[in-house]
Amino acid sequence: MTAQVVVLNATLEPIGVASLQRAVAFIVKERAQIVLAADGTIRSNSLELPVPRVVVFNDYVRIPHTRLYDRMPWSRTGVLDRDARRCAYCEGPGATIDHIQPTSRGGESTWLNTIVACVACNGAKGDRTPGEAGMPLLFEPRVVWRREVMMLAVAAAGVDLAELGITH
Repeated sequence: MTAQVVVLNATLEPIGVASLQRAVAFIVKERAQIVLAADGTIRSNSLELPVPRVVVFNDYVRIPHTRLYDRMPWSRTGVLDRDARRCAYCEGPGATIDHIQPTSRGGESTWLNTIVACVACNGAKGDRTPGEAGMPLLFEPRVVWRREVMMLAVAAAGVDLAELGITH
């Protein structure tokens, strides 16, 4: 049971993605109900229900909204995902992280100081800033927020909330 199930609050606001096992537990404990089901059924000795893809809580669950609007901690994987593994200098496939202000000059590993670069561009830029290397950025780095990551997880679960009439 490794499928991901989108979880909505009673207000139909997406609040996360849960494992299929956890979503079934919400349903069995009557904390949530199925809004959208996948093909197939889940059976036990005393229960048979459709495989959930989206569940909604019956009662409002208080989630500190500031949590959804917090910055994600910086990570190499996060930068690769944010930039869709595209080089910020040539837009080719990128697999390395480049510091705009080089670390040797006090640059830190932050969302706004790191971008994805291909090996060739990263090597060509070397220990210089993009301006010094004559290599302008094709897009600006940006901070990644928790809500954005949550919405990407919803999309990765194969659910289009707009099809359900949910616009949060």
